[in-house]
Amino acid sequence: MTSSAGVVFPSFLGNYAMVTELSNFVSLIPSISLIACLERRMPPVERSAVRRLDARDNMLVSGFAFLVTAVAAGMALLGSEATLVAARNNLLFCGLALGAWPLMGHRAPLLPVFWMIQAMFLGGRSRDDPYPWVIVTEAPHVTHAAVGAVAVFLTGLLSLICCPRIDR
Repeated sequence: MTSSAGVVFPSFLGNYAMVTELSNFVSLIPSISLIACLERRMPPVERSAVRRLDARDNMLVSGFAFLVTAVAAGMALLGSEATLVAARNNLLFCGLALGAWPLMGHRAPLLPVFWMIQAMFLGGRSRDDPYPWVIVTEAPHVTHAAVGAVAVFLTGLLSLICCPRIDR
């Protein structure tokens, strides 16, 4: 995908700069496209629909996120562990965007982008040891990062189900 190329950004607050793989930036694309698709809805038409379009939206959103994650995780079986990190970060970024969408609308993809920026520039506790809440720059097989990414995605999906987008 990106040949495991990494970028080192300076650390402004942490003790050590963190190496960020370019595949982490690629995992921002599904969350941005997800919100772009949700923003193209036509609320007046959907309010008058007979079928449950919100349930179909929820199924499509979760299916899309899991499909992209499964493809990236499947690519990790071919060799590169960077795609496993991209799969985990995809769930994190989609969850952040979905959680922010009812409040922020088309600006919701900014939250995953800002999360990525803070993950790069806050640095880590020591060399190759990022802060636990960052998740983005953690190693591929770190358990709390995977659990955190799944929890954020499920929270974002719950936000999409419980807090429908308010028309402005």
